[in-house]
Amino acid sequence: MQIFGKSDIGLKRESNQDVFYYFKFDENFCFAFVCDGMGGQNGGDIASNMVLNYFSTNIKKRFRRDLNDEEIKELIFDFYREVNEMIYDEAKSKECFKGMGTTCATVVIKDNKMMIFNVGDSRVYIKSDENLKQLTVDHSYVQILVDCGKITKKEAISHPRKNEITKAVGIVEDINIDYEEVEVFKEDLVLLCTDGLTNSCSDLEISGIIKEDIEKSVEDLIDRSNINGGKDNITVILIKI
Repeated sequence: MQIFGKSDIGLKRESNQDVFYYFKFDENFCFAFVCDGMGGQNGGDIASNMVLNYFSTNIKKRFRRDLNDEEIKELIFDFYREVNEMIYDEAKSKECFKGMGTTCATVVIKDNKMMIFNVGDSRVYIKSDENLKQLTVDHSYVQILVDCGKITKKEAISHPRKNEITKAVGIVEDINIDYEEVEVFKEDLVLLCTDGLTNSCSDLEISGIIKEDIEKSVEDLIDRSNINGGKDNITVILIKI
């Protein structure tokens, strides 16, 4: 298993409120996440970094190879709930932080199983046999419109309210986390990314760029996002099973 990630400020933003982290326990066991902060002043930066600091510290303290699947699942749910409470309380403490929060897409890959945890509109994809598939569902206003049949997926790409998310870590007191499990196989490629990538590049472009060389693929994805406008921070992690 190989992992590589990178974050880029893009061409339009004054700061980078994205964060990412990954940790490889052994050749068949890893943990990774991406976050995209949101909120007034420095609120988004604070929220995403609170997740980074909390998850990275606790993954080393509380994770073990001998945990079974259910124990791993519950531990990650606990991480989300605990850091959600921390961000929510911090947001209430100062008026300037009101409404701050962050997306968070997380995977745990153990042997041939991938556990996916998601809040917000950062995404997890898998490329298998040259086919790219989105595994997460965006928590966004335009996704609701797509689900209701009011707009098409193509219309959603350029919708004026595309950036409005309906769920984030730290926004409400009780968090609801999407969860899914999928099988992974040798040579599969797993992509985690913030919307700085997916708002700039189509799934077709992304699929064409992702190759066996994951470090070059990550660099090329970020370069293409910037060539296409670089309107937001861009964060990408690629995992080769």
